[in-house]
Amino acid sequence: MPPLIAKRYGAEAAYLKIRYAPLSDEETRGLLQTLLTSNVRTADDLAYAWHIHREGYEATIASLGQEQFDMLVTTLGTSTIRALLLNEGGEDTLMKRLAPIATEPRSKAPGAFTNGGGAVAAAIIDQPDEFKKRIVLAAEAQGLVDIAAYVSASENNPQAWNAFLKRGVGKPSLYLLYASQMRAMVGNPRLERPNIQSALQQDAIHRIQMATALEPEQDFLLNLMNQTGAIASVDRMARILTQQIQSGAIRRNGTMDAAWLFAYRSAVYFLGHSQIDPLFDRLPYSGRRYVRSSSIFMMRDVIDQLLVVEALQPYVTGKVSDVPPWPAGVSDKIKADWPRWTEMAAKVRDGTVSPTLAADPATFGIVAELLFAKADQPALRAFVEQAPAGQARVSVANDFAIRLDRACAAYLYHPTEAGTLQGQPIFKFDTQ
Repeated sequence: MPPLIAKRYGAEAAYLKIRYAPLSDEETRGLLQTLLTSNVRTADDLAYAWHIHREGYEATIASLGQEQFDMLVTTLGTSTIRALLLNEGGEDTLMKRLAPIATEPRSKAPGAFTNGGGAVAAAIIDQPDEFKKRIVLAAEAQGLVDIAAYVSASENNPQAWNAFLKRGVGKPSLYLLYASQMRAMVGNPRLERPNIQSALQQDAIHRIQMATALEPEQDFLLNLMNQTGAIASVDRMARILTQQIQSGAIRRNGTMDAAWLFAYRSAVYFLGHSQIDPLFDRLPYSGRRYVRSSSIFMMRDVIDQLLVVEALQPYVTGKVSDVPPWPAGVSDKIKADWPRWTEMAAKVRDGTVSPTLAADPATFGIVAELLFAKADQPALRAFVEQAPAGQARVSVANDFAIRLDRACAAYLYHPTEAGTLQGQPIFKFDTQ
């Protein structure tokens, strides 16, 4: 596998191995060092987070180096930021390191969370207000107004923002947009922002943002709103989706599947196929799921996969005896490929999956999805291991490790993840 491709995978799987397997500290250090030596994506964030959690800041710097730590802080590794802030005295250490550094975003994702304030607030969004206030005061002491503003806005007490304003630090008006978005993440009312949309529109957008805070993994409601301008319709979708999550019908710490299917069907109901389908055809998918036939993978492809697997799951699990017709809403591409999907479904159902199917890119992804839908983990693992070495096998193994985690301890889950992280991992060692 080309080095540039190989570097994309491994950090999440390594994190899950550390959390689930009884590795010794020495084994963990060796695993992390291998990732660092290979320059695997986000491995530095994982390594520093583990070392700080396990050994403390000073020992970590002695082991891994100050220069690399400063670089990681500059690029806003949320896992490292969280681990350091949870370490005694970490807030002062972090703010002193951030103060002279012009921060740059690690991710290219848009919004409040590509900056220092947003990254810090996102990393500790689940911590109590007393803890957050310490971070706010430490940031204020170093003149880091954006961090102070966003973390203050993330406090569960809605009056914390007013207390921040009374202290008169910097120009909070510069941060109203993103601070208001951060308040949505914790379910608090929006901030007043003059000379923009009407109050009704601001309320609707805030409710949509609040829904993203509840969604698992990734969200597409905000993107849908921005692309269509249909604020009122997307607001209605968000309200219904919020009810589904709060009722437990959709698991907040599960995979994105149920939430995306529900949101997609709501979008079709409120906006119609004529508006939704062309949009999904041209919107790229930024996640890391699925075997790709090319580097371009669109939202339409994701919805297709979700609809097909949902339709075939009762068949592969033996709950129904007849192969279903293709599900409503799938693209013409899926309709043309339906015979192959149903053929693979029959093999998965009957336990007659051949290793040759793992060698064929056209069937590898289909069979892997259906084995996962059948909840046949031993067969899925064996099938993935039979695939030729390369990007497809590594990416699928990484993908399903992440999905299986959601069915177990959900270590990779982070509150507000769809609104604050948008698919970026955060490696936490302080959660059970």
